Amino acid sequence: MKLQTNRGRLLATTMIAGVATFAAFAANAQDAAPTAAPTAAQAAAPADNEVEAVVVTGSLLRRTDTATPSPVTVQTTEQLKAQGITTISDAIRSLSADNSGSIPAAFGSGFAAGSTGVSLRGLSVNSTLVMIDGLRNANYPLADDGQKAFVDLNSIPFNAVERIETLKDGASSLYGADAIGGVVNIIMKSNYQGMSADASYGTSQHGGGDQFRFTGDVGYGDLDTDKYNVYLDVEYQLDKRIKGDQRGFPYNTNDLTSIPGGQNNNPQTGGSTFYGNVKPATITGNDLTTGLAVDGSVWQPLRTCASNAPLTEQFDEDGVSMGTYCAQNVANFADIQPKQERAAIYGRFTIKPTDNLEAYMSGSFVQSKTSVNGTPTTLTSSTPNNLSNLVLPVWICSAGADCATAADRQLNPNNPFAASGQYALTKYRWSDIPATSDYTNRMLRLVGGVKGAAADWNYQANLVIAHDSLESTLTGFISYKQLMSDIQTGAYNFIDPTKNSQAVRSALSPDLAKTSTTDLDSINFQASRPVFSLPGGDAQLGLGGEFRYEATNDPALNPVNDAQGLGNARTEGNRTVASAFAELGMPITDKIEVNASGRYDHYSDFGGNFSPKIGVKFTPIKTVALRGTISKGFRAPSFSEAGNSASQGFTTFSFKADKYAAFRDSHGNNEYIKDYSLSSITTANPDLDPEKSTSYTLGAVWAPTRSFSISLDYYHIKKTDVIAQASAGVALAAYYAGEAIPAGYIVTPDAIDPEHPTALPRVLSVSSPYINADSLVTSGLDLNVQATFYLPADVKWTSNLDATTIFDYKYTQDGTTYNYVGKEAPYVLSSGAGTPKNRLSWTNTFERGPIHVTGVMSYVSGMREEDDSYTEGCLYGDAAFNCRVKSFTTVDLTGAYDVNEKATVYADVMNLFDTGPMFNPANYAGVNWNPTYSQSGIVGRYFRVGVRLKY
Repeated sequence: MKLQTNRGRLLATTMIAGVATFAAFAANAQDAAPTAAPTAAQAAAPADNEVEAVVVTGSLLRRTDTATPSPVTVQTTEQLKAQGITTISDAIRSLSADNSGSIPAAFGSGFAAGSTGVSLRGLSVNSTLVMIDGLRNANYPLADDGQKAFVDLNSIPFNAVERIETLKDGASSLYGADAIGGVVNIIMKSNYQGMSADASYGTSQHGGGDQFRFTGDVGYGDLDTDKYNVYLDVEYQLDKRIKGDQRGFPYNTNDLTSIPGGQNNNPQTGGSTFYGNVKPATITGNDLTTGLAVDGSVWQPLRTCASNAPLTEQFDEDGVSMGTYCAQNVANFADIQPKQERAAIYGRFTIKPTDNLEAYMSGSFVQSKTSVNGTPTTLTSSTPNNLSNLVLPVWICSAGADCATAADRQLNPNNPFAASGQYALTKYRWSDIPATSDYTNRMLRLVGGVKGAAADWNYQANLVIAHDSLESTLTGFISYKQLMSDIQTGAYNFIDPTKNSQAVRSALSPDLAKTSTTDLDSINFQASRPVFSLPGGDAQLGLGGEFRYEATNDPALNPVNDAQGLGNARTEGNRTVASAFAELGMPITDKIEVNASGRYDHYSDFGGNFSPKIGVKFTPIKTVALRGTISKGFRAPSFSEAGNSASQGFTTFSFKADKYAAFRDSHGNNEYIKDYSLSSITTANPDLDPEKSTSYTLGAVWAPTRSFSISLDYYHIKKTDVIAQASAGVALAAYYAGEAIPAGYIVTPDAIDPEHPTALPRVLSVSSPYINADSLVTSGLDLNVQATFYLPADVKWTSNLDATTIFDYKYTQDGTTYNYVGKEAPYVLSSGAGTPKNRLSWTNTFERGPIHVTGVMSYVSGMREEDDSYTEGCLYGDAAFNCRVKSFTTVDLTGAYDVNEKATVYADVMNLFDTGPMFNPANYAGVNWNPTYSQSGIVGRYFRVGVRLKY
């Protein structure tokens, strides 16, 4: 892996000298400077009814978890292991605050395949800041939906984590851009002593998804006594794929006609199967892509049907035969869960020469491999070259051009109508050319830093160098140039694909490969100290600054537009960001505390922004705290949105709504009007403004004892100048109504229906640049309950309830407001996941001596399969279809037994009651199910056994 060298990187790297110089000064200052006195909050031992102090994300100052003005959720490694969680992704995405726009590992065909991401408050992955030890990391090289930059959760070692702190409040005032929805701060182990190893094996009751996992770490030296610590962690995890044919109905088929209102979206007459579908046709001139069906002709298979794809005749609504086809189910070729293999190493060396000085260096390398099997592609893809009406010629010849007059011409053996001098309008799917995607992501991260106390200041300085490199290799896409040659030379055998040589297949479908990279180099410094006294204690001031360099280079996989059916995306850009920030904590009285903070960021590519925040905590009695915050936030346009970039994606579009009745009739309700992939093309806009936000929270905490607390927090976030592609629904409605296309849109019609050439064509693509839309407003309520009880028979019961309900998720564009709560919306921008109103997780752990048992109940509320901003009515099915996705509830049960002080055996049963996934036919990330919220449902009841050793 080659690290890039450039002006920004050189500037950031040379600043190491500054850090070293400051460290030397600080070390010398220790001899003369007295040890900084602890604050009142640090010095006072917590009483029985107070909450234990912790370091809280979202502040430069030391606070307590339940007493902070902002709501923070803390997940420790011990808690996560007790719940059977084995990855950072599963830990964070289990939070009730994670919602629409979250990226699941199961979406192997998405723009950001091979990654996982978190979307706090449903504001998407680009509005949630993920940090490691309070420091930024490089983004994943592929932008989600070709737009959203985010940190891949798979790139962070899990076993080296001490805890995860999630700030569910805007935090741009301290951390800058991307923190509108909240901050996830992953705290790594820094003073671990001992050795441990963990090995486990898991498998699904229904087959597939086997997991092999090993972690081991060793730490030596205590910072307080030995003055140093050395830590090393190694990890390996293999999750095998779950194939599409390993699950039953309705998740293994596109034919849901047995369900009232369901559709058969498998290929029928005029559809693309391994056996082909052909009918006699004519063309315009010599253009083989302009096929028109001969009047009165019907479809027939190109070759003999197999036993699992029986010959079937189809009739129109008037009972007239449309022809015959091989009834093949094409839904179960693609993986339900991709194969993922992950290896990681993390090391840290820390020294503490004095009580007031500590320095460290850490490094991590994580390699994640994702392998995805997809559905074989079709002959007649419509992009980038429209082959919807492609025909097989009458004559073939060695030159592959002007074959009708060539000396060596011969009748085309692939064309059953060649002998009668007719072209063959052809629909076909490649049975001998598998579609696969392989992604190898390598994240290298190096960090160095110092912290200590000098002249009454507590300080820390850090340097980060992070580089992410992603190798992508895709197979199964057809070369347009080679295809047009092969069908005219007869090089490819459509009648018997088994006779095609590997050389023919490789030439027709060459591997597509690219390497994408991102870089982040940063240096920051922050310091805090008491500044003056107030009736409630010492006011504390925190100051800091940061300079960072960011770069992305994601080339197109299809740069010359030769690969058929491939949605393209490319992004390139780099910039520097200089920031200064401050925080002032003021205990006005022993009952009122005020916290004020602000940050100024200057981006080299769009300018500056200031983000303030103020928080207030009122403690009328020791057991009750009332809290609130109000803040301004922003998100700078990403390189995908404002740089040198463009993207093309696909969503499923249906003509089932009543308003399309005339369109369906004009096409005879044939294959042309079935659900199909609508192309969405978006280009960068250098004139974009940053997104701005105003958010506030109001909450209360009741903590009568150290073992019981309840917090209830209301949140409200308004984003303006939201960066988005203009809603395709407006342009589509105008096109099908015969009206003028609104300004800013380009609607490209598909090729004509070869059976009804005078009917209005369907839409091939909708194009528009990114724009600053009007606004997005979301609000809701978080509930958290933590309790520990001591039951008879020496049983300890620990319970934690984490719940979120969303009141509003309103998106306004061009004066029209859409409320997405409880709907499968935003359909395009959430990968069809939707915005469920309620999420809940309830964990209960019972411990008695060496026995530990944990049960976790997770709940996601149901939703309507609707998105008014995309299309009217239900996103799937006709009027008889139940247009609602049911709720999803699972229970996980884990148990562990301490054989002795050094060995523990454990067994997990995930999805104990074998609950199926959310039945969601409109979702285009899975076959009739919702991967974002119900991945464990498609996996089914899952068993895991393992052993932990520690020394």
